[in-house]
Amino acid sequence: MAAAAPAFTGNLKKALAGLRRINLDGLRWRVFDAKGQVLGRLASQIAVVLQGKDKPTYAPHVENGDMCIVLNAKDISITGRKMTDKIYYWHTGYIGHLKERRLKDQMERDPTEVIRKAVMRMLPRNRLRDDRDRKLRIFSGNEHPFHDRPLEPFVMPPRQVREMRPRARRALIRAQKKEQANRAAAESAKDEEDGKTGKAEVTV
Repeated sequence: MAAAAPAFTGNLKKALAGLRRINLDGLRWRVFDAKGQVLGRLASQIAVVLQGKDKPTYAPHVENGDMCIVLNAKDISITGRKMTDKIYYWHTGYIGHLKERRLKDQMERDPTEVIRKAVMRMLPRNRLRDDRDRKLRIFSGNEHPFHDRPLEPFVMPPRQVREMRPRARRALIRAQKKEQANRAAAESAKDEEDGKTGKAEVTV
């Protein structure tokens, strides 16, 4: 017997807001696990799915993206010094009321907004933007109220060497060459040992 889905303890009204305005017929429900994922790389993959660019029927003027559910937003990985150096700015509309908030403070306040801002700033600013925003559901933990939907876990593509920074790329290449050299040395040692064993058998 299958185990019952855990009850959703978050804000259910916020989690289900705007679903009635989305035509869910034929849409896939893609689940992204943000735990340990780099913020920018995860956001770029979510933006691709929201726009439907992973489908052969993609058209820039047609909204055919899938639903995206992002879990464990609080465990997202931030590289470099962005946690303290990245600053979000917004203006209230009053003279001199330019507000700012660092990424570290935003993660403590609401980590879901960090991913939402990263994704939305990768999308084109057109009439389809609001519909794509409604298809994005982000949760700080691993609980969500969509267990009755046909969920499909999204597998992040492997990181390519050409996408790495030069120092990291050189380190990875050195590690690969070292591993190949060790494997070749082990094979040659094994061949020599087999050769000595065969000579000993022939001598006996």
